[in-house]
Amino acid sequence: MLFDFNVDTSISKHYDVCIVGTGPAGITLSRKLAKSGQSVVLLEAGGLEYSEASQEFYECESIGHNAWPKFTRLRYFGGTSNHWSGRCRPFESSDFEAQTINGLPGWPISYTEIEPYLKEAMEIVDLDSDQGFQPLHAPLLGKSFNSDAFAKSPPTRFREKYLSEIEHQKNIDCFYNATAIDLSLDKSHQFATKITLSNVHNHHSTVSASKFILCLGGIETPRFLLNCNTQIKDGIGNSNDMVGRCFMEHLNVPMGSFLYKEPEKYSNLQFFAADEFRSNNGIGKSNITMGIVKRIRSYGRTKAIKNFFKNIACQSNIEDKVQFISNFKCPGMGSIGTLIEQSPNLNSRVTLSKAKDNFGQKKARLDWQISPYDETTIRRTAIALAKEFNEAGLGTIRVADFILDETIDIQYSHHSHHMGTTRMSNSDKKGVVDRNCKVHGVDNLYIAGSSVFATGGACNPTMPIIQLCLRLAKHIA
Repeated sequence: MLFDFNVDTSISKHYDVCIVGTGPAGITLSRKLAKSGQSVVLLEAGGLEYSEASQEFYECESIGHNAWPKFTRLRYFGGTSNHWSGRCRPFESSDFEAQTINGLPGWPISYTEIEPYLKEAMEIVDLDSDQGFQPLHAPLLGKSFNSDAFAKSPPTRFREKYLSEIEHQKNIDCFYNATAIDLSLDKSHQFATKITLSNVHNHHSTVSASKFILCLGGIETPRFLLNCNTQIKDGIGNSNDMVGRCFMEHLNVPMGSFLYKEPEKYSNLQFFAADEFRSNNGIGKSNITMGIVKRIRSYGRTKAIKNFFKNIACQSNIEDKVQFISNFKCPGMGSIGTLIEQSPNLNSRVTLSKAKDNFGQKKARLDWQISPYDETTIRRTAIALAKEFNEAGLGTIRVADFILDETIDIQYSHHSHHMGTTRMSNSDKKGVVDRNCKVHGVDNLYIAGSSVFATGGACNPTMPIIQLCLRLAKHIA
């Protein structure tokens, strides 16, 4: 059933499971647990529709490289699935290889522990599980790069597909406009007892349950745990200062431009770095997209002026002379985009700002940083790509200046994939949750979503998020 917490704040029932967050993680868990006979309360801080007033609560102080945190997630039923592009690719066995990066361990689980849930995960987002993930084109480069293999969900909007089911599922009570502001523990601090909720009118209520699962995303989950400091000064699950650390994104790097030798034969090429290449070079994974620029594009209030300037430069064949003023590609040129794995980095983190929201909760403070390991990944990947592209007779790649000159800062932007801030590990010294997604030291508190990722791979996180949630649901049920 659905309840508007702005109207109805009375919650007297004790539940088997309390799930906070209605994105793909929260909805997947609530559906699976309810079908197994568990009584579930599902909590959503936003409403059933998007609103600017609700979105304002995602205002975040950004002190590192800007990941535009307010605009890369959505605060209403369905979460970020409401603006997801639909691209899916699962983790591979190599993502779970035992390794240490920047002094931090990789996954404490193996690929075989999530692989059995792939078929069901695909069906949840309306993919053909029989077709699977097929290479997009023939292998065209040397040994360093394979053809990428991914599938495209319609995309599935979890609000549109699952809201009615949630409303009519007798084992689920879903409260929206219900913001979780605190989590209480027993006297031993080893058992969660209740969550305190607030609505926009500052009316509070509590929810008790036998188990609690936080599905708030890579920024809001650590923010919530750090704000829960009335019983434990440094926040819940933070005995070794790991909550919020190792914020990871996928890196979109403008590696350069290219020209095809036979442009009529190719339109869109996509490559994935081979495991042997990555292992031999001691670098992270990468996913590379190569496409032809169709027309000049500019944005913002001065886009007409920008378009005029760029077209003149292209028509006069002097675009390379004016790149220091505005970085752009002319029509017919090849543009290289990437989705590169960022390594776990203790200094890339979410902490709390001094500023507070209208619920009295301290806002998040994001310091997004990449490491020398990531810079090496970017440069070695770009150089290998340029070499093999030319050797394959496909054409010529002109790499960006920062690829060859290490004194120039690497340009990169985000993919809106917030990962790693409550990472999975065997020890609370290196992470926040154990191999079953349970918070270290708290017997009945779990975290789901990409914040538990120990490493991020070079694939969109939706598929492994759902696989891990199906695994967690089986463990709890």
